[in-house]
Order: sequence, then C-alpha cells, then structure tokens
Amino acid sequence: MIKNMIRAEALQKRKALSKTEVYRRSKLIQNRVIDSLEFESAKTIGAYFATGSEVRTEEIIKTAFQNQKVLLLPKTRADCIVFHRVLEEDFDKNRLIGGRFGITEPTGSSDIVDDIDILIVPGLAFDNNGYRLGYGKGYYDRFIQKNRYCFTIGLAFQFQLFDNDLPHSSHDEKVSAVATEKKMLVFQSLNTS
Repeated sequence: MIKNMIRAEALQKRKALSKTEVYRRSKLIQNRVIDSLEFESAKTIGAYFATGSEVRTEEIIKTAFQNQKVLLLPKTRADCIVFHRVLEEDFDKNRLIGGRFGITEPTGSSDIVDDIDILIVPGLAFDNNGYRLGYGKGYYDRFIQKNRYCFTIGLAFQFQLFDNDLPHSSHDEKVSAVATEKKMLVFQSLNTS
C-alpha cells in the first residue's frame, strides 16, 4: 500500500512537468549518463523508449549509435522482458511498434541479446541506496536478478530521488547508479573483469 502511495505521488509530480521541462531536465540527466566512464566503456547499451512524462532517452540512443555501440530495446513477453538489438535504420523504417502498455518496442524479428554492459532503467522513485519503485509489474527486477553482471543506471528527475529508504521486498533489485539532473549517485562499481 505504501509503495502505491509513493508511486502515485511521484507520477503526479512527474505529470505536472511541462513537455518543455521534461525535455530540458532529461537532456541534463542523459548528459550525466553519456559523460560517465561506464557509458564510455560500454559496448552494449540496453535502453528504454520513454513514454509520457518519463525521463527521455533519445540522446542516449543517438550517442550510442554515433559511438558504434550495440543498442538494445526491451520487448515484453508474458511476465518478462527481453532485449532486442535495434539498428539506427529501424527508427526510420518503422521497425518499432506500439507494444504492451503502449510502449514502443522492437518487432521481435531482430536478435535477442543477453550480454548487456549498461542497462538504462526507468522508474517512478529511487532512494539513496539504489532501490527503485517501478510501475509494479516487476519486469526490470526479474531481468536484473537474472543478469547481475550488467551495470544498471536508473534515470530520474531530482524529485523522484527520495532521501528516506523506499519500502522494498526480497524480490526488489537495486540499480548500480541513479542519474538525475543534479547528480549521479553510484552505488556499485563497474565490473571491468
């Protein structure tokens, strides 16, 4: 119940941002990720295609292509997500579709890739220990649990970062870092082995 109240509060604040403000703040957040050592050294980037008032990811996607990184986007399957390789031309040739929950995703005809160096994670709330609250379906928690080797970065507007610990259960997974328009908190070092 407390989780749902926090989700509702965070979503309400996020929806109150103007489209211009979402894009302005998102650019600052994305620049923190793009300028990070973790992004620079990554070969494969798992991202998401933002919807509504979520932190945008277009700059991360564009920079990944410009730097010849492998870009992956999620596709929902039953109770899990899988990441498909996406090419720059896929954006031009309508190879992305409106999937489950109205989220833009790959058609599913491209390769599924499990080896992800950095996973960009959406969320409604994050805390200073790396816990996050998503939309309540557990897709990212299950993916992170199965793929513990990837470095995960949550994207959030500063008001989505809570000083107090968020309520969490044994199945809730931490992110490795959180990027906001004001700072990037790193909770776990990049595994360079």
